[in-house]
Amino acid sequence: MFNPVDLFINLNPVELITLIFVVLYFPRILAYFSAFSKQEHLVNKKKNRLAVLIPARNEGKTVLPLFDSLKNQTYASELFDAFVVVKEKTDPVIGYAKDYGIEAFVDESQTCKGDCLDYGFKQILEKYSGKYDAFIIVDADCVLTPSFMEEMNNSMASGADVINAKKLIKNFYLGTKKDRNIVTDLNCLIWSFMDDLGNKWKSDHGVTTMTITTGILIKAHIIESYGGWIHKSTLTEDMEFQRDCALKGFKTYYSTYAKFYIEESPSFVETNKRRMRWMDGLTHADYLYAGRLLSMKGFEAMLNNYFMFNLWIVYAFIATLLVLFSLYTAQAVLYYLFGNLLWKEAAHIAFQAISSIYLSFLVPTIIALLVNGKEMRLNPIRWLVVLIFNPISYMLYIPVQARAIVHTDKDAGWEEIARVEVE
Repeated sequence: MFNPVDLFINLNPVELITLIFVVLYFPRILAYFSAFSKQEHLVNKKKNRLAVLIPARNEGKTVLPLFDSLKNQTYASELFDAFVVVKEKTDPVIGYAKDYGIEAFVDESQTCKGDCLDYGFKQILEKYSGKYDAFIIVDADCVLTPSFMEEMNNSMASGADVINAKKLIKNFYLGTKKDRNIVTDLNCLIWSFMDDLGNKWKSDHGVTTMTITTGILIKAHIIESYGGWIHKSTLTEDMEFQRDCALKGFKTYYSTYAKFYIEESPSFVETNKRRMRWMDGLTHADYLYAGRLLSMKGFEAMLNNYFMFNLWIVYAFIATLLVLFSLYTAQAVLYYLFGNLLWKEAAHIAFQAISSIYLSFLVPTIIALLVNGKEMRLNPIRWLVVLIFNPISYMLYIPVQARAIVHTDKDAGWEEIARVEVE
């Protein structure tokens, strides 16, 4: 007769750790599959007045496609205004903005995106007090689909205080062949993991979504209560904002209908810069907010905290498997050198450890490709390449995250990221 207890007892350390991880991470795994269901398309009878804020430090002509896309919106132009924030008085973006009827602000003291947002919001609140129902933040390298503003307004019918739009990859739609390669193909899946495999389920179940501060709508009452923008302790102001939303009970929403294009660098060096900045900021945001969030009581708070901090389950799982991989690899080598046939068993367990890490990234990769493979415009060969190599790409996050956990100083400077010129 089958006895599950005997099966459990006979598991080797890698199998046992993997089983524990699957149990602990299972709610997050279930959320992956919400990506296959269609979201209700909301329609808002109210036409809100919206303000678009664009941080644009040293962006040059990168902003022009964004300005063009604002000009071509289906939402009535008299219902929204755009503002751009630059760092230098001589920035050519000021002239470009004037040509498009966009007001420009100069903030020479900004040292991070949070500073830039704070200055821009304060200027708008002072000059146009009470004029806008909500603010939309869009990075200068993005491009909006024609219905973006209309769908963001529609999404306000959800009653949410904060709304994130669906991210498409600009390189795939608006760039040339040189703007995409294996690096962009691999990088873009992070948005599928975050949005379709995460934010969609969270949005449907009242859990705080990951509030990336580009393509995001924030109701005016939040910005007015802040008196500008207050999240400037790390370079990932969006991760701070997400945690603040959970603390203050701001309702969040993710819209699959409000779409915009976001840029991915085809350079691995630039990609690694972004990864280091993201993981440093995300980890530091956890350190800043964990105490207050974990002290909150009730089922909703517990659910929110689980989805807010479940990456730490992944960190622990991978760290444990790496330790086991190292120990059993060393054991296999020693056994082999001394002629002990047990080296094969030790080598097998070491292989299991590294394979389990690979498989933990392979599963969401398969789901993300099934959900967004067409939007990525991958031919069968590229689809297969991404399937095989994306788990390896995400394993490269391991040293980056290890550094972030032990690197507790204030984040590094606000580095400029190389931009992709699109036609």
